[in-house]
Amino acid sequence: MNRIEETKAKIVEIIQREYRNGMVNMFEGNVSARVGDTILITPSQVAKDATTPEMIIEMDLEGNITHLPEGMKPSSESKMHLEVYRLRKDVQAVVHNHSIYATAFAMNNMPIETKALTEVNMTLGVVPVCAYGTPGTERIYADLKNKIGNGNAVLLANHGLLTYGPNLEIAYSFAEGVEKIAQTITIAGRIGEPSNIPDEEIEGLRQYGSMARDKAIAEALK
Repeated sequence: MNRIEETKAKIVEIIQREYRNGMVNMFEGNVSARVGDTILITPSQVAKDATTPEMIIEMDLEGNITHLPEGMKPSSESKMHLEVYRLRKDVQAVVHNHSIYATAFAMNNMPIETKALTEVNMTLGVVPVCAYGTPGTERIYADLKNKIGNGNAVLLANHGLLTYGPNLEIAYSFAEGVEKIAQTITIAGRIGEPSNIPDEEIEGLRQYGSMARDKAIAEALK
């Protein structure tokens, strides 16, 4: 099995894992990966539990389709994935879903941030919100260039979550982490008043987290 075929199989594994974990419904969300100058992306309007590697679509970095399996059509949000790869040369995989708690923050146009939780400051810092744009159009990613920075996740206002990383497993791990953190922040606010970590400690956590994250990614890519 060559690298492209291996990557297609991994894309299917990730999208089906998201479905099992309730991060997408049957026809929601999309996953892509880059192999050299080829972008592999899940098809549109195919049930997640029925998606197979043979259904994965291939395109170049300009969005020209180079392999279209019979009966398939690319995700309407393919251009959003391509924009991530254009803006971040280090990114090799993109995950888009509508996980419940993260999407709730996106609906409220609220970035995911808190000074009361060590994990969010060590792993993500702040997950910003991109301005609203109609799904499936260029407007949905128009603000991405202003928010993508050097992080690994953004919220799409009134829509969902977008995460990205140097491989599919890491990109998915950020999606899972954002959802857990969004859920924890929400529950903490409901049961009481979160107790903030001192500002000087926050800065230390973010610096340590950034170094640890870079080390973990480097190890994963060996």
